[in-house]
Amino acid sequence: MTQPYEPTPPSTAAEALESLKSLPSFEDTQARVQDAMNEIVRAATDLIPSIAWQTADNADTGKCPKPYDQSDGRSSYLANRFAEDLSISEEQWAGIQQAARAAAARIDATEVQVMHDGPGDHDVGFYGPAGVFVKVSYAGNLVVAGYTGCRLPSDGS
Repeated sequence: MTQPYEPTPPSTAAEALESLKSLPSFEDTQARVQDAMNEIVRAATDLIPSIAWQTADNADTGKCPKPYDQSDGRSSYLANRFAEDLSISEEQWAGIQQAARAAAARIDATEVQVMHDGPGDHDVGFYGPAGVFVKVSYAGNLVVAGYTGCRLPSDGS
């Protein structure tokens, strides 16, 4: 009987581990992604002073997916920040998206992926090395999300 999910081949796993060694630690990345999310929240609040932010209960930390599954790397989805029932103009959205782009660049998340981009319906992610990302979306609710991607813990375990 074969395993339903074959592990990453050893040579690929070794290359993936080497790439992780060149990245900031898990703890540093987690702090930097949180800082990026906070920066986006502040920018949105500057544009929409009446915004009322909430924090979701969706934070999750675990092992890394392929090709990092053979490493001691960890990954973490940070708790989403969200504001419900907002009316955001396209001009305000453009400002929020620009703030997100700038914050994401500070964590080397410069690859843009647009899932939706129409009036009142936006979903844009900024991705970087080993899966790190920040995302902003709006469709009546404004959501800011972040993920560390795979990183090695600073204590080496």
